[in-house]
Amino acid sequence: MEWGEFALALAAFLGSHVIPARLRGPLVARLGKAGYIAGYSLLSLALLYWLILAAGRAPFVEIWPQEPWMRWLVNLAMPVAVLAAAIGGMAGLMAGFTLWGAAHLVANGDLAHVVLFGLLLLYAGFGLAISLRRGVALRPTWPRLAAAVLVWAALLHLHLPVIGVSPLP
Repeated sequence: MEWGEFALALAAFLGSHVIPARLRGPLVARLGKAGYIAGYSLLSLALLYWLILAAGRAPFVEIWPQEPWMRWLVNLAMPVAVLAAAIGGMAGLMAGFTLWGAAHLVANGDLAHVVLFGLLLLYAGFGLAISLRRGVALRPTWPRLAAAVLVWAALLHLHLPVIGVSPLP
């Protein structure tokens, strides 16, 4: 497969994060805040999934080789990323995505994945900076901690069947 699908998926994902800022008011008025957040979250996850799959189908152009320690880095970073997202409000979510993007960038040294995770890292880092300016509200409750453990375990075990690549070294 050529680069076309990857470019289209990337444009759709990035566009979905620019256009809703202009349409948010009318969409919230029509769907309600909870409906808007649910719909936007599902759309974002679907487009992110397509983008990840499209990156895997893009032509392989190695920039750096994958070493076993790189997968260990991801496996050590992901529980922290999920925990940050679970207890830190928007800043925690952005910190989690920043850590996710950085770890996956190191572990995926081909051109499509460097573009994918490099852009996601920049985007999440920008979101983290904005969120930190607004203040951080940590909410480490037992249910949130338990949910973080369950989400991390699900991500680890579903990575191979859903993404097509084992996260284990």
